[in-house]
Amino acid sequence: MTRREFMDELGSLLIELPDKERLDILADYTEHFLMGIQDGKSEHEIAETLGSPKVLARELLAGYRIHQAQSNASVGNMTRAIIATVSLGFFNLIFVLGPFMALIGVLIACYGVSVSLLVAPLGMLAQYGVPNLSHERLFLLFGSLASVGLGGMLVIGLIRLTKWLYRQFLRYLQFNVQMIRGK
Repeated sequence: MTRREFMDELGSLLIELPDKERLDILADYTEHFLMGIQDGKSEHEIAETLGSPKVLARELLAGYRIHQAQSNASVGNMTRAIIATVSLGFFNLIFVLGPFMALIGVLIACYGVSVSLLVAPLGMLAQYGVPNLSHERLFLLFGSLASVGLGGMLVIGLIRLTKWLYRQFLRYLQFNVQMIRGK
């Protein structure tokens, strides 16, 4: 593969990146080719040592998506980072997608419990319309207050836990990409 073929293929595979990022990467690889030629290597040898442009593009896109998710935390950016990382190989389907889906399942369950604790007092307080003994009303009132308090604290804790898990999962994705690159 010649330098031109390598650069054309890499450039077309990185079309999703912003122009500045893509041009910086292509400039780095052009420089790599020029330094290799100065050392007496052929373009074919240099292209062979760099590896497949497809694999390089997938790694670069995964790194870019992870960086994007770090700088702008959102579900969409995290999803794109995970998809880019999973595309690096079948290994990641198990070791990236599996833990992510497990974490999402646990978080959804915990958020469901906290919402239930916040909403349950509405049902308890609705019983005030039915004549009851006064000690039962007090039990319902304090039970409702306790439920709202627990639900509120759980929501606050879950928001913090979600932010912490987001950062930790991005670190795991970075580690995974570096491991695949062999660094």
